Amino acid sequence: MNSIGTILCKQEKYDEALDYHQQALELQEKYASCHSDITKRLNYIGNILFEKEKYDEALKFYQRVLENQENYYPHDHVDIVTTLNNIGITLRKQQQFDEAIKYYQKALEIQEKYYPSGSTIIANTVNRIGHALYDERKYDAAIDFYRRALSIQEYLHPDGHIQVSYTLGFIGNTLYEQKKYDEALETYRKALTIQEKHHKCPHVGIAKSLNSMGNVLYSQEKYDEAIDFYQRSLTIREQLHPFGDAGIATVLSNIGNALHAQIKYDEALDFYQRALTVREKFGATNHVGIADNLINVGNVLRDQGNFDEAIEFQQRALTILEEKYSSCHEKIADSLNRIGHIHVDQRKYNLAVDCYQRAITILEKCFPSGHVDIAESLQCIGITLHMEGKHDEAVVIFQRALIIYEHFYPSGHENLAQCLVYIAYVLSNQEKYDEAFNLYYRALTFYKKDSSNHLDITICLNNIAQNFKDQSKYDEALDFQQQALTVLKSSSPNDQFSIATKLKDIGSILFQQTKYDESLDFYQQALIIFEEHNPNNHNEIAACLSWIVAILDRQLQFDRAIEYLKKWLLVVEASSPSKDLSITNVFTWLSRVQRRKDQHDLSLTYEQNCFLMRLKLLPPDHVDIGNSLSTIGEIYENLHKPMLALNYYQQALVIYRQCLSSWHYKLRGMEWNIERLSEELGIELDESN
Repeated sequence: MNSIGTILCKQEKYDEALDYHQQALELQEKYASCHSDITKRLNYIGNILFEKEKYDEALKFYQRVLENQENYYPHDHVDIVTTLNNIGITLRKQQQFDEAIKYYQKALEIQEKYYPSGSTIIANTVNRIGHALYDERKYDAAIDFYRRALSIQEYLHPDGHIQVSYTLGFIGNTLYEQKKYDEALETYRKALTIQEKHHKCPHVGIAKSLNSMGNVLYSQEKYDEAIDFYQRSLTIREQLHPFGDAGIATVLSNIGNALHAQIKYDEALDFYQRALTVREKFGATNHVGIADNLINVGNVLRDQGNFDEAIEFQQRALTILEEKYSSCHEKIADSLNRIGHIHVDQRKYNLAVDCYQRAITILEKCFPSGHVDIAESLQCIGITLHMEGKHDEAVVIFQRALIIYEHFYPSGHENLAQCLVYIAYVLSNQEKYDEAFNLYYRALTFYKKDSSNHLDITICLNNIAQNFKDQSKYDEALDFQQQALTVLKSSSPNDQFSIATKLKDIGSILFQQTKYDESLDFYQQALIIFEEHNPNNHNEIAACLSWIVAILDRQLQFDRAIEYLKKWLLVVEASSPSKDLSITNVFTWLSRVQRRKDQHDLSLTYEQNCFLMRLKLLPPDHVDIGNSLSTIGEIYENLHKPMLALNYYQQALVIYRQCLSSWHYKLRGMEWNIERLSEELGIELDESN
């Protein structure tokens, strides 16, 4: 029966294999077979249940194996080690990491009595302890154990060995999670060198290392380089499995991730769809893998604004996860959170909060003593409440999340810092600036502990600057924006878009301080970067040009202002559809500058063009139509044509009375203009109007 059960297991016919072994166990126990035979049978059943991911049941059989062994062997007998490791592995799968480590430690203590200190068997158990610590996110401790295993393996194999490459991979994974990307990349390279030496032809281990290196480059935002490594990994996998393989789906998804990050949505969607097809064909039993691919497709559709389709894919993923796991599983909570995010995008805030609450309920069952994932879902609720304008409620929810983070990260952490930023942002919007500043500063302190948090540091500095700007404390705001620019230039010199955006922010503050020469310099620097590195980003280029025009207008440099206005007009005409109102902003400025140059005929031409566009595209009672009529009236006054001016003022007044309150300054000003001109012209006004 052993051989039949083994064959069935290899064929992944686990139910049949389980049936065979259970029948055999009944016979052995009935006829009092040798204890060792019964122990082996219990172990077989445990292994099958483990493969079926029925970890609670598997654990019971492994515990029975251990009881049998301890009845017949001394408690430190070497034959017990395998069972201790099996129990540890099962507990790890159940996320009972501390318990798993206890069993691994017991196994290690026995091994150290029976084997020399430089034994491969000891290195393997040391690595298992590292795995459990890695899963607990205790990365420093995990690396200590991995390096201990590595030193044993390197002592045994000074010229390199495939086992050495595996442990290097474990260390690389841990460094990656610690965001020590350069160190991780170098560690993966060492592993790859050993693998290429050991495997003379394409091998899945090489493909995995290439994929891991791609992941590091992806996290460093070096997307093109990441894709190169993913493609190399994909080529090997396709050579090994020309008809497809679930591993191919993983690499296809990673390429999709890199394209997604580059905002190449259609290309990303193509790779995700290919990955989904492969997964459904060759990984039909890997339901979680299929769900992951559905999630990826849903994420792209969300970013494309196809919210209904995105929810459809996320719901399909949720259904699979609910069938795969018990109702209490963090992956189900993650799926609910993703659906909640889409509802937020759709401004269906009540539905979003419902999803987040369901996620929290699940997480609280999974982690009764608390977990950082609960805090993350609470933050989602806080953000949603803030978007609804429920600021006080949002702060209360964020503070619940903060308590959890402070419990799990007493020395500080980027997640804790992020929560502080959320609270500070809400308080700032409530004009509680001092409280907000204190929280921003705490967050900044935590972020600065890890230089890889440069993006978060920049955002935090920017928020502090905005906090001061809202209080009209421009010197302080300028100082923090300058700090943000310095961080960007040192940490992300290739991120020219963000650098240009920061130059604009500084230019804006200098403009508020009426430091027009300095402001102009920063906007021109930003413009040069956008034109060189983002020539198709017409919105940013147009924004820079508009600010430069405003500065030159303040400096009375009208001819230079007109030069930039013509550039602005060309950009808008080239990038905007015929029904886009953005061109009217340029016409308004052209009219204004020509008027300030006393070129009233030219000013009138531009303003009339603006008026005709607004009349065509806006509702007839829109305030901007009234504004154009008012400006045309003003120009006619400058041209000494008071009757025409009066006519346009009266048309403007009709619009203002339809769309503005009776006390609005524009309406009152227009009534005064009409009264003034009527008196000058000796025209009696109709009081009924």
